[in-house]
Amino acid sequence: MRRVAKVLLGTATAALIAAGPLAPSSGAATPLALTSASSCKQATDIEAIVDDSGSMQVTDANRLRVQAMNLLIDTLGKSTQLGAVEFGSGLFETPGADTLFPPEPVGPNAGTMRSSLESLINADNGSTDYNSAFAKADADNPQAQARIFLTDGGHDIGTYNEAHLTHNVPTYVIGFGGITLPEDQARLKKIAADTGGSYVPLVDSSQLQSVMNSVGAALTCQTPPQLFSDELGKGQSKSHSVSIGAATKSIQITLTWASPLDKFKLSGLRLTGPKGLIAVASRPKKPAKLKVSRAVSTTFAVLKVSNLRKGKLHFAVKATSIGSGAPKVTLTTQVGQSSHR
Repeated sequence: MRRVAKVLLGTATAALIAAGPLAPSSGAATPLALTSASSCKQATDIEAIVDDSGSMQVTDANRLRVQAMNLLIDTLGKSTQLGAVEFGSGLFETPGADTLFPPEPVGPNAGTMRSSLESLINADNGSTDYNSAFAKADADNPQAQARIFLTDGGHDIGTYNEAHLTHNVPTYVIGFGGITLPEDQARLKKIAADTGGSYVPLVDSSQLQSVMNSVGAALTCQTPPQLFSDELGKGQSKSHSVSIGAATKSIQITLTWASPLDKFKLSGLRLTGPKGLIAVASRPKKPAKLKVSRAVSTTFAVLKVSNLRKGKLHFAVKATSIGSGAPKVTLTTQVGQSSHR
């Protein structure tokens, strides 16, 4: 399910800096506020900078930042190098930032990367020191061609010294939770703008995975994925359809939700045209068979669908279990199209 990552470099970027916090909308298909430029240059090296300060115990209780990173790992090309650091402010003589995993090709190292995220991301790194975060990322991966910066708070350790400019590459900034002060929001916008990246502010952590998926789409120079947001109770389903262009060779359908206690499934995948049914996912013979591969975690599922042609793709999503206790929960579905198989 992996493709070689690409990134918007230099002044050609058309990435949109979001003006305000994103909150889920219901039902309608919309792209997230990240777009790709018409000219993209392949990136083979990406560095993630993940906030693991103590406040994450409250703002990201389900550790969706770990799941968002796992989703990125599942959707990058096997040869793409990915490195990651975590940061806080330093506690009990520990450094303000440290390595989660060094930059390595995703393909043979995905399991180790996931294990490191699982064991080390525990909201146990004090306050929020952007200087240490960028300094460690630069030391670990001076060749990085893009960065993803994820935080729930403003810099609060001394004066911020514009550390993002030491190694100036496109930086995709995701801010959520307690970032309410105008100066903190302005700083994150500036980090993105100075580097030619994007800033996406979120109300809470529930959309971290879907935003990371949109960042992945920008890194691979895809058009922004269509987004469906559905409020579903147990046993309820919702049908959707997406127009497939003539140049589309494959699509990626990504389902994300907030609680590992909830479960969802996608079914009824079929492609139609003006004369009726073209292809389905479940039949071995006529009509043509859609090729589907899957990667599943506790709060996301990724399906890559190929053997496509121009038409309309139909599917349904269903809440099979609501263990989190709410009468209805939000499922976010994103559909991204690619001209590569």
